[in-house]
Amino acid sequence: MELNWNVLNKLNEDFGDSFYLLDSNKFVKNYDEFLGEFQKIYPNTVIAYSYKTNYLPHLCSIVNKKGGFAEVVSKMEYDLAIKIGVIPSNIIVNGPLKTKEHLEYFLLKGSIVNVDSYRELDLIREIANSNPGKILSVGIRCNFEMGSTVSRFGFDVRDAEFIEKFKELKKIDNLYIKGIHCHFPDRNLDSYSKRVDNLINILDLLFKENIPEFVDIGGGYFGKVNDFLAKQFNCNVPSYSDYASIIASRFKEYFKNIPENRKPKLILEPGTALVADTMKFIAKIVEIKNIRGKKIAMTTGSKFNMGLFGLSINLPINVYSEFKNGKFINNVDISGYTCIEADYLFKNYCGILNIGDYIAFDNVGSYSFVFKPPFICPNVPIIDYNGDKFKIVKHKETFEDIFKTYMFE
Repeated sequence: MELNWNVLNKLNEDFGDSFYLLDSNKFVKNYDEFLGEFQKIYPNTVIAYSYKTNYLPHLCSIVNKKGGFAEVVSKMEYDLAIKIGVIPSNIIVNGPLKTKEHLEYFLLKGSIVNVDSYRELDLIREIANSNPGKILSVGIRCNFEMGSTVSRFGFDVRDAEFIEKFKELKKIDNLYIKGIHCHFPDRNLDSYSKRVDNLINILDLLFKENIPEFVDIGGGYFGKVNDFLAKQFNCNVPSYSDYASIIASRFKEYFKNIPENRKPKLILEPGTALVADTMKFIAKIVEIKNIRGKKIAMTTGSKFNMGLFGLSINLPINVYSEFKNGKFINNVDISGYTCIEADYLFKNYCGILNIGDYIAFDNVGSYSFVFKPPFICPNVPIIDYNGDKFKIVKHKETFEDIFKTYMFE
């Protein structure tokens, strides 16, 4: 994606003075590379793309066309997958809150539901008994010790109550327990090594007599980051290959005596790893102040546009200026347009900066526009920009978009 001030200014004239730029070609490359590293070692690997991370229909459609699955955590995301054309059996439903109505809908459609609680188990038993002619497919979300923090999701699979419930489920004729699932927030390699160890132990515990259809190790993987961003994390940032060598190699060894055509699917649920570096947020400098020696540059964007990462660290930025010889400024804080005092997009920037310049904030593809509330201003458009070609993949929101659900007297 070759950018300069003239290109950004033209986009400003057409679409407004702040917007997201998407590089969908980079998304495809990330998808192919991530999946490829795992399939080199364990061929029966599939990606279930995390919709919650970035549910842009354009990207979700790319995943579907490439044979990937949809990983969803709500009825809204499920409906999006169906609208895009994902077949129900390629949709994995996670999340802690599933109503009986929604559970029945997902299960009767033929999707895999990873069960999260005893409440869900009881509801699924009722649904199975009410639909004796329909085969229902579920997985078990596993909760095990991963450190000092106790996760609130899934089942403590070594608890005696769970073992008894699992035995009861296996007796339901039309309920098929297809596999096991886990997900934890830690991104480091040691975390994934522990996940694999625990999942293998759980396979030995729960699947002694038969082979599961899948093992789902969840998401949470780092995406590609440059040195500026990597230095702000408190760990070494693993590559796609690093994750594959830890995860796929272990399952290859564990399932080595099973014929290739009967090996379980290894399901991965990446979001950030595929999409974070495929989007930029563009904002324009409209004001530069000096308040008692503190320099502050205000933009047409907000920290609410930046995503989760941008709330705690400085994202990589590039400044695009109309002028060849701009003014160098030390330690300027770059702020947003909102009335929130703490609305800063970047702290202590040192470099050339002028009113009218554009700033491109990198690595905003994950948990960004999906997190943006309709606070003060509607959200900005998303433009898929590859080379000299661009197309709108999400329009700028309008007053009507925001207020059509409200009642006016």
